[in-house]
Amino acid sequence: MKVKFVASPIMASMNKMKEDAIHFFNDHGIALEETEQPEALIVLSGGSEEIAKDYLRDGLMLIPFGTANGLAASLEIQSYALEHNLNVPLISELSDTYIQWLSILENLKKQNVGLIGKPSSWLIKSGDYTILNQLNIPYMEIPLEELNALLQEDQALANQVWENATSSTIEKEEVVKGTKVYTALEKIVDKYKLTAFALRCFDMAVNLKISGCLSLSTFNTKKIPAACEGDVESLVTMMVANQLMGTPGFMINLARKNHPEYTFAHCTVALDLVESYSLTTHFETGYNVGINGKMPEGLYTALRMGKDKKYKYFVGETVEKPHVGNMCRTQITLKLKENPFRRSIGNHLVLVPGDWSKQLEVLQEFGWQLL
Repeated sequence: MKVKFVASPIMASMNKMKEDAIHFFNDHGIALEETEQPEALIVLSGGSEEIAKDYLRDGLMLIPFGTANGLAASLEIQSYALEHNLNVPLISELSDTYIQWLSILENLKKQNVGLIGKPSSWLIKSGDYTILNQLNIPYMEIPLEELNALLQEDQALANQVWENATSSTIEKEEVVKGTKVYTALEKIVDKYKLTAFALRCFDMAVNLKISGCLSLSTFNTKKIPAACEGDVESLVTMMVANQLMGTPGFMINLARKNHPEYTFAHCTVALDLVESYSLTTHFETGYNVGINGKMPEGLYTALRMGKDKKYKYFVGETVEKPHVGNMCRTQITLKLKENPFRRSIGNHLVLVPGDWSKQLEVLQEFGWQLL
C-alpha cells in the first residue's frame, strides 16, 4: 500500500513509531511503500495536521497508528477535508475486520483478471470496466475466438458431474459436450495465469449450442471467481467474496418479487454451495447444460459492488418454494424485512451463506457508499 507517514516535527520517537507501523502491517500481510503520491496517510501523532494538509485529495485514507494522538489529529484532518468537499475516509481502528478490508482492497491490485469476450450487450451498466480501473485491478481482454479454438471434451469431468447428479433431463452426451468450455477456459487460465475471469457465454450457447454454466460452476467450486455474461462488477464482487467469505458465491438474478419474499435464480451455482443438484438445460436457450441446485436452508447475504465506491448488501432467510420450470435453474427464495431494490445497483448480485452484515457495514468507513 502506498503511504505517507506524518507526525509532528518535534516527535523524538517518530522513527520508532514508523518502524512499529511497518512491522504491524507486514505482520498482517500488507507491505507499505512510502511515496509522495500516497493512497493513505499513516498519522503517527498530533501536530501532524498542517503537514497532512498538503497531501489531501479525494479518496485518500487516513490511518491513525499508535497512541501519540494520531487519532485526534486524524479527526482534525478529516474535518478540514470535509469543509473543502473532499471525501477522506478515516480508518478509526485497526481491529481484525478493518485490517481484513485493508488486505482485501490491497490484494485486489495483485490479481490478474481475464475478460473473455466483451460484456453482454444488455449489461449497459454492469459491463463497465470503471470499477477495475478505480480499484487498480489488473485485467486483460481475451477474444472469444481464442477460447473457441481450444474446445475439447473432458470425459473425466463429465463422468464426475453425471455420477454426482441426483437426476437429469438431458443425455450424458450433453454433459460431455459442456465440458469443452471448461477445458478451453482451463488452458486460457493457465496461459495467462488468471486469478479470476468473466465470460461472454451467451454467444457460445447461441452459436455453438454449448452453455458455459457447467464450466463456470466448476471454476467457482475451485474458488476461482468466474462470472457469466461478461459482468465486470459482479466479477469484482465475487473476488471480494472469495477473500472475505471464502467462496466466490452464487451469481444471481432477482427473478420474482412478492414482498417480503424475493426469489433469485441463475444456472451457474458452485457445487459446494448446494446440498444436491440435478442436470437440465440452460434456461434461456434450452441448450446443453444448466445446474439445478438445492440450496441449504438458513441465512444468506446478497452483495454487489459497483463503480464509484457504491455497494449494496442485505441478509435474508430461506423460504421453501416449489421449483419453477420457466426460470433460471438454481432457485432460492429469501424473506427480507425491507425492499432492497428501491435503488438498484445492477442486474446481478452475489449470494453467500451466512450473515455477513457486520463485516460489510465496515466498508462504509473506507469511503464506500451503501445504496
